Amino acid sequence: MNKLGWGLLLLLGLPAQAETTLRAGVANDSGEALRAAGDGGLAQAYRDALGLIAQQSGIRFQLDYYPSQRLEQLFQVGKLDVEAGVNPGWRALSPVAGFYTLSIGEMDFVLCLPPVKGRRQAALAGLKSGTIGTLLGQRYPSLEPSFRSRKLLRDWSANEDEMLDKLRQGLVQAVVLERRRAQYWSQRDEGGRCQPGESVGSQPVALRLHPQYRELLPRLNQAIQQLNEQGRLRPLFARH
Repeated sequence: MNKLGWGLLLLLGLPAQAETTLRAGVANDSGEALRAAGDGGLAQAYRDALGLIAQQSGIRFQLDYYPSQRLEQLFQVGKLDVEAGVNPGWRALSPVAGFYTLSIGEMDFVLCLPPVKGRRQAALAGLKSGTIGTLLGQRYPSLEPSFRSRKLLRDWSANEDEMLDKLRQGLVQAVVLERRRAQYWSQRDEGGRCQPGESVGSQPVALRLHPQYRELLPRLNQAIQQLNEQGRLRPLFARH
């Protein structure tokens, strides 16, 4: 195990005699290795949430950061025990379904348009046609009817950098990003890489547990329920 893995293991876990350690994956779709782990954004929220769940349940987590697509591949072959921050609908076609905990929070998604000085916020009503860039596997309730009827076209990207490059090149008219990720990219580089706009909906996210650890689901759910009753989890995912 590398030094980072041990450091996170010690940070998130309980004392050394704790009986169970799970390999947990957090998505880093920015293409900037591990940058998101300490930026105070979404990845930090998941890290803090897993720390609270570890304290409450006695289950320790060893954290790794990979692109979403890679997390899914590792989960399928049993090299990842937990995928953090997943909506069940995103993995509906996976050959390994997994077991989902209670919700640990919600992700709010927004439209992002090319940055233009003085432009108003991106609004869904203004996109009468065109192509919308999305991350591979994610789905958005308010957009799905337009995608199905082909009023709007969907373009998949493997990561945020690829998606934003398509936006810059005019290959898509808008992209969809989690709100905090959109705010990050709007401030990145001179003038930003996109302009955040209207929400396209929020979705609850949970921990996805590999079937080989299904017996731990009640224990995790009990911890999450207690933390939710104490009001300690949801503030981590509150809008900023």
